[in-house]
Amino acid sequence: MKPFLLALILFALPAAAQMQKVCGACHTQPADDFEKHPHSKQSMSCDTCHGASQNHIDTAGNTPPEKVAGPKDQPALCGACHTGQSKDFTASKHGKAMLAGGAQKSPACTTCHGTHMLRTATQTEQQCKRCHAQLPAACSAAPPAQTAKVSCANCHDKHKMVVAKR
Repeated sequence: MKPFLLALILFALPAAAQMQKVCGACHTQPADDFEKHPHSKQSMSCDTCHGASQNHIDTAGNTPPEKVAGPKDQPALCGACHTGQSKDFTASKHGKAMLAGGAQKSPACTTCHGTHMLRTATQTEQQCKRCHAQLPAACSAAPPAQTAKVSCANCHDKHKMVVAKR
């Protein structure tokens, strides 16, 4: 992109939108997905999770971004705003296994919620089934209400992952 055009874009757009445009020049799909994310609508941008990454931008992607919020980083990063959820998750079996590093496949925030775009309930359910393919009989029992469908979230707390008592 020509320096003049880049300067014009950066001058004309608010800070979050500027970052989206700069990053979106190369990372089109993640930038497009993130524009629909509630965090984007709250003026968060790529640099929230990836830092300013000026060296990454200056080298046209030939150096990695300043930071990538890996699984172990996500409870603290996301927990800066989502304190209750982070506390519940880090105390859960999944959270403890992930933070201990013993379980490579233990979920982190983005496992359930998606990275640049929020997952739907069905997509989140599919994520659960990647590790929990063999479900106990109780999981295929009748849903708690006639209008509901059988779902992990019917019985398991979203962030603690424990079975809620009915």
